[in-house]
Amino acid sequence: MRSPLLPTLVLVCSLAVPALAAEPAKPSKVPVKRVCVNVKDGSKAVQGTDLVIEPGEKIKDAVAVDGDVIVKKGAVVDNDVAAVRGRVILEAGARVKGDVVSLGGEVRVPAGARVDGNAMALGGKLKLDKQEDVGGEKVNFSMELNGEDLVKQVIGKALDEDQKCHILDDDDDKDV
Repeated sequence: MRSPLLPTLVLVCSLAVPALAAEPAKPSKVPVKRVCVNVKDGSKAVQGTDLVIEPGEKIKDAVAVDGDVIVKKGAVVDNDVAAVRGRVILEAGARVKGDVVSLGGEVRVPAGARVDGNAMALGGKLKLDKQEDVGGEKVNFSMELNGEDLVKQVIGKALDEDQKCHILDDDDDKDV
């Protein structure tokens, strides 16, 4: 039995609330590092760019930090799809056998796409053409004040570069 993802995400967001009280982050003059990681088990993760799952491709998990995950028609993700400060976009004919989560972005599931698990957009919109295309729970949590999404701001500040949240790759290990 799979553990529910929502309580974990709520806990992470609640721990990030103090980040709202911090001073605004200063823009970095360091260029954003783009990272793509292919894991031996067939999963993929990217940072600073979009992750596109092509037609006919079958992977375990898909994660994008500061980018979108786009699952094309005919592509299958065996487990979960997550985008942090990005969107999850499924095309008609795409399938995700697990959960779909976006932290700080939207989730799009058009007619003909299929999510067997839950679909969650925290700090963004959940856009479903047909409710039955998602087998599990449908969660859309967003709070706007003066046109600004507060949940998206909390997520952004919690994962800010100052917090050192990023995907590790071999180059990062050499710096330690």
